[in-house]
Amino acid sequence: MGLLSDPEYGSVKWVRILKKVNGPLCFLCYIAAIIWFFMLANKDFNNETYFSENALLPGLVTKEFNAESSANRFYSEFLQELEDKYEETDAMPVPWLVAKMSQLHLEVYTHNFTLKYPMGEGQVYQGTNVYGILRAPRTASLEALVVSAPFRAISSHHKGTAASVALMLAFAQFARPQKYWAKDIIFLVTEFEQLGMQAWLEAYHGLKNEPGTFYTSLGSFWKPGTPSLDLGKLTSKIEWGEDNTRCLDPGKLQGRSGSIQAAINLEFETPKIKYIEVKIEGLNGQLPNLDLVNLVHKLCVKSGIHHSYKNSYSWIRRNKMDEWVNGIWTMLGMVNTLFPGVPNGNHGLFHRFGIEAVTLEGRDADDPAGIPPKVNSLPSANFYRLGIALESILRSLNNLLERFHQSYFFYLLAATNRFISIGQYMPCLCLLCGAMLIRALSLWVSIQQEDEEADKQTKEQTSKGKSRDKGEDEKLEKKKSEKTSDDESEDLVTEEREIKTRKKETDDSLSIVNMGANYLLVHLLGYIVMNSPVIFSQLGAKYYDQPSELSVYCGLIAVSVVLVIVAPYLPRLLRTRPMTHEEMSLVNILVLIELATVCLAIGMHNFSLGFILATVYTPLALVVSVVEDGGGKRSVLLQLKRFYCLLLQPLCLLSLCMMAYSTVLYPEEGLWKMVGRGKDAAMQAVMFSIVDSLIYGNWLYNVATSILLPTWIIFWQILCNKVETA
Repeated sequence: MGLLSDPEYGSVKWVRILKKVNGPLCFLCYIAAIIWFFMLANKDFNNETYFSENALLPGLVTKEFNAESSANRFYSEFLQELEDKYEETDAMPVPWLVAKMSQLHLEVYTHNFTLKYPMGEGQVYQGTNVYGILRAPRTASLEALVVSAPFRAISSHHKGTAASVALMLAFAQFARPQKYWAKDIIFLVTEFEQLGMQAWLEAYHGLKNEPGTFYTSLGSFWKPGTPSLDLGKLTSKIEWGEDNTRCLDPGKLQGRSGSIQAAINLEFETPKIKYIEVKIEGLNGQLPNLDLVNLVHKLCVKSGIHHSYKNSYSWIRRNKMDEWVNGIWTMLGMVNTLFPGVPNGNHGLFHRFGIEAVTLEGRDADDPAGIPPKVNSLPSANFYRLGIALESILRSLNNLLERFHQSYFFYLLAATNRFISIGQYMPCLCLLCGAMLIRALSLWVSIQQEDEEADKQTKEQTSKGKSRDKGEDEKLEKKKSEKTSDDESEDLVTEEREIKTRKKETDDSLSIVNMGANYLLVHLLGYIVMNSPVIFSQLGAKYYDQPSELSVYCGLIAVSVVLVIVAPYLPRLLRTRPMTHEEMSLVNILVLIELATVCLAIGMHNFSLGFILATVYTPLALVVSVVEDGGGKRSVLLQLKRFYCLLLQPLCLLSLCMMAYSTVLYPEEGLWKMVGRGKDAAMQAVMFSIVDSLIYGNWLYNVATSILLPTWIIFWQILCNKVETA
């Protein structure tokens, strides 16, 4: 900072070089970051997985599972129960589950929870979870493991989970007489998928339906007790969201065990599968400890079950180039799943409580997820092999002496047995953010050079101005002494004020207060947009009789259009003159630093989200510059920059991506159908992100509205406001 503050720094060699090469240097940083990311998929640039926790002892587990016939019986009885009594209602067969768990001599409890849908007109959903606890004979219920399965009705468009429930009950029957368990085992069946799991976890950890515990932990929009504008006084027809944070009431648990160490979620539709897909992605990009992932893959191999992750299949042998390409697709698939921050299974909600969890999904040859190569040649796995795998995993977890704390919590997978640590993938994000910081530094040194030139001109004018001002002051004093009437004195006062005004205009410098006010106003607008969905939903329902999805989407479109029109005029609200070139350059520097810092901060927790944001918005940050008066080619280039900036408006970018994805899924359809499908997909994506934010605490919508949107508005202001050339 001392060097940058030195008035002679403009002559420093590195400063002169930076002014010349900052553009190519930023471009090289961007290209290097992309190349770095793709090179990580190469076997020479990543690592082979290994166990850091020796207490797991995965190779010493003896296979004893012998309840295959019981699993088949539970499976047929469960399907029969659903077809006879629950085919039309789609409700969970709570009495049947309670009866079966009670017959196995488990401590059986039911858990009731209530959801007040945050975007509905008083819609309330009630659900019930059923869980049984197998008490460990060797300890006093200080620690526990969880085996869970989501309940899916027959009419669900997702794959069923009847085989998961049957395998769980069969394993409970097998594990009940065993004496080696050092941890309790909780067998849990949840209703409404992740909603039931979220409610159960909140209730298990004592987060009640109170402002001080439950809602602040979920990152809700409105923190209860915070002073706010009481819009209810303005109208009585609309509920303005005073109670919308109370959307999920987790209820209370009648029975619980000790601290949960790990969880295994099962998603099997039929007893016979071809391979197991291991799901690991959790809420807001959180991942389980790598030791647990390695444990599952290793014990699947030991149990004779083929396994996969994304496009990495354990039974395929590839050459080096094919392995590299497969690693790239596996990494891209993982980044694509982690980017929205939505769990791809019930396991993803455990991570926020420090519980390591994964989901085992059974897949067949005709699975909707796709047909893997050579899948038909694989032998089918039955309840026996699945039971052996589950037993091996739980017995290894039973050996744990403490929580998972070794190995990695931040990583990317290039294959089922290859991983990339945080120290290897963070440099590509740092290069992207470094490009923005280099751009900010180059703007800063340019401002300093302009100040030096302005100071030279000011010194020349000051000497002339001082003599002129001195002469004017002497004339005023002379006139004051000569004129004595009231009218003459008023004229003298007016003339004196004009001279002082001219002095003030010549000495006026950049206004930090006005710049800060605009910066604060823009971020305040982002915060208002973040809190607007509930209002849009109720306005659409009350006055236009429209569903919440359409009301919120149209409301956000209207807000986006207004911001595009109004945002360029915001810097002029508190000013009496246009912003100078120096002020606009400082605003550009601030927004570059903010965007780089935000991407780095987000990337430390959810690398995929930070990396994608930096990849998409770094080019925009590099091409945006202060607009000076001019025409010709500059005007054409400016219009292209503005058009590019409009395309990267968050809502516009989402809609365009959904339309492009629709062309991939439905290439045979026409243009207008593609646009319609893309609009519907964008509408649903917006609604899902809002609801996930309100219920589960997902970050995506909050980041897009409170951080990304204000940043985009400032870029738009810079491109739409011209300043005079110094």
